[in-house]
Amino acid sequence: MKLLFIILFFSSLSFSAEGNFNCGTIECDSFSADTTDLASLQSGLTTYMNNCYGCHSLKYSRYNRVAKDLEIPIEIYQENLIFDGSKPGELMNISLNEKDAVEWIGAKPPDLTLEARIRKPEWIYTYLRTYYPDASRPYGVNNKVYQNVSMPNVLEDLQLNLSAAEFDKVIYDLTNFLVYVADPSANERKRIGVYVLLFLLLFTSFAYLTYREFKKELK
Repeated sequence: MKLLFIILFFSSLSFSAEGNFNCGTIECDSFSADTTDLASLQSGLTTYMNNCYGCHSLKYSRYNRVAKDLEIPIEIYQENLIFDGSKPGELMNISLNEKDAVEWIGAKPPDLTLEARIRKPEWIYTYLRTYYPDASRPYGVNNKVYQNVSMPNVLEDLQLNLSAAEFDKVIYDLTNFLVYVADPSANERKRIGVYVLLFLLLFTSFAYLTYREFKKELK
């Protein structure tokens, strides 16, 4: 029983450790991912492919794996969300090469497959919500989290045409999708973890009962 208690204790620590993180000079906004929400993930994928994928690859992901996990028929995915003729089984690379990226925008945009593990979801969510006008910057915008950022506000049109609540939902779904992409096996691993804990509980119970019987025979 002690072993099971220790496992449960440290498991709870790992889940409760996600508190507030500093986002530059401000506190991060509250964010709680739900990678079981397929509608949110599908919405986030759509936003990503239409607004981010031109510059930011997901080179450790494959189109068909994402489609399967998000329960999107591969034909629909291929017809509506693959714009460069890539095959479903290919990695989600982009055609923008480093030379062109440096020439056009000054630097090569990073791959975002693991961004939610590097930056933390709260950072991404807050960053995407805190662009503001700044005429002194090359693209006319700045960011409260990442001061003097070189990335334009690619979601500006959405921000201008949606209500604040609607735009926050778009950013939530996009961040939620990046959380999924950073660890696509997380839900399966958690599901297996529950079975492992149940097995340990059952095994410990039987082991304890067996110990009691042996102890009786030794008296």
